[in-house]
Amino acid sequence: MHIPTITRNSKLFPIVLAIFAALPPLAINTYAPAIPLIANSFNVTDSDVLATFTTYFIGFSFGMLFWGAVSDKYGRKNIILIGTIIYVISTILCSLSTSFKMLELLRLIQGLSDSVGGVIAFSIARDCYKGHKLTSMIATIIIIMLVAPIVAPIIGTVLTYTTNTWQSSFHFLTLYGVILLIFALMIEETLNKDDRQKSIKELIPSYFSHFKNPGFMLATIASGMAWTALFMYIASASIIYLKIYNTGPILYCIYYAAAVIASIMANLLIKRLSSRVNNLRYTNISISLLIICCLGLFIVSKLNLDNAINYTIFMCILCLSVSFTCTILYSFSMNVVSHNFGTANSISNFLKNMIAGGGALVISYYHGSILVNIVSFYQLLFIILCMLLVLAIYQLKIKTSIDED
Repeated sequence: MHIPTITRNSKLFPIVLAIFAALPPLAINTYAPAIPLIANSFNVTDSDVLATFTTYFIGFSFGMLFWGAVSDKYGRKNIILIGTIIYVISTILCSLSTSFKMLELLRLIQGLSDSVGGVIAFSIARDCYKGHKLTSMIATIIIIMLVAPIVAPIIGTVLTYTTNTWQSSFHFLTLYGVILLIFALMIEETLNKDDRQKSIKELIPSYFSHFKNPGFMLATIASGMAWTALFMYIASASIIYLKIYNTGPILYCIYYAAAVIASIMANLLIKRLSSRVNNLRYTNISISLLIICCLGLFIVSKLNLDNAINYTIFMCILCLSVSFTCTILYSFSMNVVSHNFGTANSISNFLKNMIAGGGALVISYYHGSILVNIVSFYQLLFIILCMLLVLAIYQLKIKTSIDED
């Protein structure tokens, strides 16, 4: 049977890449509304369940470090097929968990396997584009991908409250994985055999070549710091809205969707201005907004004006600014790389998600109404670190080519 091929010239190409890249936010946000049911089912606290985000991201980060580099040797298509198969199996087993420890372990494996979608999708984009075109393609993928965090909590909430079981979220994620398998069979191979690593022995040196690239490393870690500020919101949103502000599931979905729409708006702006925003000076504005946002949230809290609406307004500003900052920094980091794009993506996503996982672990130790202020404090801390790293790039006068294909 002939399987149709989706090529880089197809209008479906960025959509398919986005569908693969959307797997991690789906796996996170479909799962989040089930936290109370999981806690009750295994007789643990909500904070214990929140810690499974950390185990997921540890697996996710190491998967990112592995899949991209291996795809530089064996090609994008083969690796994305293998990773997706492992993801489907691990997700089925998650729904069959008989203990909390078993679920934690399987979430680790699930994170390890579903990381293949994101790292290979962006590696494919870098295979095909550079400069302004790469920035525009990254923004396009992220715009489509960000539909996932909007619909995922809605899907998770509907499944959780209609079935009254936490397993239903994993059933949905299994179905999504099967769809990904079909697309993995259809998408074209974008890494020519002549451009692949000749030997497995060359993979380790390729890591070190990127570690020695100051522009790549500084931009990658800076992006990770900004992303951690956003991920702290993602990881704690269900508890803050449902437990602290008592919004109920419908308002929780609406407030969360508003923040994601703000992220989409940031990438729409980048796509529109892709020929100009490669310059890092545009991050000055977005990082300044982030600092003002976190300080504003502290002031509102001190004035006893903190509520779900005010919190959402500040988080919308944060999501817009972080998305703008991260997309520019990621494009910058990829444009200073000239070879082994899969390995570069692996390092980039590994560092970013390990930092984010650490951030989620820190806030998992806090309970009750103090969580809002604690999250805001750590968000401000990571944003300041991001700002210092961007200043270091300026100081070193690191530049990138914006030549187009």
